[in-house]
Amino acid sequence: MSLLRVISFFLIGLLIYSCEKEAISSPDSWGPEGEKWKSQDLTNYDYTLQISCFCIREYTEPKRIVVRENQVISVAGIPFDSLNDPSYRTIDQFFEYIVSQRKLNPVVETIEYNEEYGFPSYIYFDISEMIADEEVGYTLTDFTPYK
Repeated sequence: MSLLRVISFFLIGLLIYSCEKEAISSPDSWGPEGEKWKSQDLTNYDYTLQISCFCIREYTEPKRIVVRENQVISVAGIPFDSLNDPSYRTIDQFFEYIVSQRKLNPVVETIEYNEEYGFPSYIYFDISEMIADEEVGYTLTDFTPYK
């Protein structure tokens, strides 16, 4: 792996980690889609997450995320507590991520929402034109709720 990739991966991780330290937003600030999501009252679900970034291939491969009681339990069959990666989130945490990224005044923002449940199905931010390879996108598919 080239030094540039290692540095890029580190910077992306640092950016994601720093965004996680933002104060938790209120569901009231999540917009109409957030209201739709919260009205579903779903705390147990699975979905497939694909991360798009200038990262190693293994990181960008689709992974099944298991959420129980609104906590990430496993990622691709691996217990989440052993991964400790802030990119693997609950859907509530993705709404909080969107709010925190908007506070950074991104130059590009693209968000798409699932029509049935209201959760973000595609999230992409480019925070600065002056920083190469800091852009990160998330695609959420194959959502399966459990009541």
